[in-house]
Amino acid sequence: MQMSPTALPVESHGDVPAVSWSKVFTGRVAELRLLGELMLSDGRGCFVVWLHGMAGVGKSTLLRRFAEEAEAHGRVTRSVDLRHTDPTPEAFLAALEAQGAPEDAQVLLIDSAESLGPLEPWLRDVFLPGMPSRPLLVVGSRLPPSAEWRTDPQWWHALRSVRLTGMNEAEAALLLRNRDVDEAEVPGIVRAAHGLPLALALFADARGHTMGTLEQHCFWELRDSPDLVAELLRLMLRESPSLSRIDALHVLALARVTTEESVRHALEVPPATAHELYTWLCGLSFVGSTAEGLVPHELMREALLADLRWRGPEKYESLFGRLHGQLAERLGQRAGDRWASGAGLAYLGRTNRVAREAVDWRGADRIRWRAARRDDLDGAVAAIEREHGAAAGALARRWWEYQPAAFTVAEDGRRLVGVLVAPLLEPGAIRLPDDPVARAALERADGRSPLRRTERLLLARWSTGSAAAVCSALTTLWATTPGLAVSWTCTGGEQSALASLLALYGQQRTAPAEGPDGERVLPFVQDWRGAPFDRWAATLRFRLLSDEPACALAPTAALVESTMPWPEFVDAVKHAYRSVRDPRLLAESALLGTRLVAPGADATALREVLTETVAQLRAYPGQRQLGDVLEITYLGGPRSQQAAASRAALSFSTYRRRLSTALTKAAELLRERELYGPVPR
Repeated sequence: MQMSPTALPVESHGDVPAVSWSKVFTGRVAELRLLGELMLSDGRGCFVVWLHGMAGVGKSTLLRRFAEEAEAHGRVTRSVDLRHTDPTPEAFLAALEAQGAPEDAQVLLIDSAESLGPLEPWLRDVFLPGMPSRPLLVVGSRLPPSAEWRTDPQWWHALRSVRLTGMNEAEAALLLRNRDVDEAEVPGIVRAAHGLPLALALFADARGHTMGTLEQHCFWELRDSPDLVAELLRLMLRESPSLSRIDALHVLALARVTTEESVRHALEVPPATAHELYTWLCGLSFVGSTAEGLVPHELMREALLADLRWRGPEKYESLFGRLHGQLAERLGQRAGDRWASGAGLAYLGRTNRVAREAVDWRGADRIRWRAARRDDLDGAVAAIEREHGAAAGALARRWWEYQPAAFTVAEDGRRLVGVLVAPLLEPGAIRLPDDPVARAALERADGRSPLRRTERLLLARWSTGSAAAVCSALTTLWATTPGLAVSWTCTGGEQSALASLLALYGQQRTAPAEGPDGERVLPFVQDWRGAPFDRWAATLRFRLLSDEPACALAPTAALVESTMPWPEFVDAVKHAYRSVRDPRLLAESALLGTRLVAPGADATALREVLTETVAQLRAYPGQRQLGDVLEITYLGGPRSQQAAASRAALSFSTYRRRLSTALTKAAELLRERELYGPVPR
């Protein structure tokens, strides 16, 4: 089964004149030097070189180039390509004999050795020991040498295993120039090919007729070239996968890291089927295995995503939705590695057009977040100083002294590539560092909807590194911080990549704040009390699937600044309850100008909202008496406060305290309703 529409014709390597190989061959200097030294050394200790790497990395080309060098040095060279030779001793010997006497071979080349199968033990234990010439054996394979080669006393000292990786940018650019690609097109193709020689060759060949005349910034989007995707996948897979295996490949492409559980959940298959599919994925040459799970080569990830989108939106949306829902649920339950789940949830968002255009996601699947240690401090502060200035670095050190747990670092391997400083602020906190941005965050929270005793504000004060990585850490903290009420995320301005992602995530931009030394930050705010993480994640899923600009998806982005200040709002609520039985007075309420009621609504609609809020308060465990006080005082008919206290069976002083508390609590519920809508019944 083809992975996409009609494939492009590919020129056979056998039709290329031999002289052109040395002309267009690029890179592999170290590998050719090693092979040359072994070939020319009479006393070489190693006479098996196993070149392994994913499909398309250039193993066959390197073997052919080395064959030319060997022949130029007068060495008798023989080669067997297992794509065209059965893996049996008889077929192998026949292929050699067709080129001359096998025992005369001084250099023996075997291509596509991943197909050796049962021939491999014979080659290792029978054929090579019986060769009188002790040839230099050079193997090209998608797979590394088996354990027998690496552990057998007869062979481990004679084996040199060499993993081939993609070309660097300079080598890739030279390859394209050797193929007469226009200089203006070289950077785009180099970026798109991710260093894979096969892709460089395909893209160079396709640039004139398949890709059209698109602008360079999107010239190499594989999703625009289904024929090229089909050809790339055909060459990389060398098989026609079943429908279930195609689905598993698409899960591999979507997920940051693929596990057996994610295959089972996304495809809704039994555990045995998920195990079979996962095992098959493990054996693919372009799939790497990490401690977290499977990760495909970035080019293959893009090609498989393009294939998935080409097949239809329903399949894409279904797989995306199940993966997103699974990760959001794990985060909400705080199950497993929270940083990995948060990174996985954020990484899924890269398929959205807005996220793709705003952020470079390359390498984001390799980044790991963890809590900072004391020995991380100097490196973290240095990163903050480079990106935010010396004053920010000095202030960051004070935040470390106050709250070391606020520091989180990102690593790519052992290299620190990102820092997030996100202290938790509590109401009435004392001895905070002298940070004007922290003061502004607390003041604005108090002015809009004050923090309660057990609630906290997460201030993402500084971040460094890629916006993709930062958003994965933020997603984790939003989901797993106990008592999180409000988050404040500081960005460098509206045009920053982080700001673009936060807008896509529905975070609400608020007025700029000023830090030390004239530092100007643009905060994005989210109040999580009325929209907990699971509800936010479900909304985000819709946003990511829509592929629309963030501004079109967030018409209430300025809501934080347009809502009534908290003290005025509380006063308006108190006035409304005192007027609830007088339609004329209630019609003058400032609450009629808020989102508590529909535009143009009258006093009757507002009275209904006030009544529902009392019922909501009475339904809360431990809050029934507060609801009763409001019911008796304002909704149960005219009476004095003394009569209401008697009806509530409270002393007058206790009644007054309970009434004040009840009105404040009602104001909090009404604020949440204004921001996020009524609580579903």
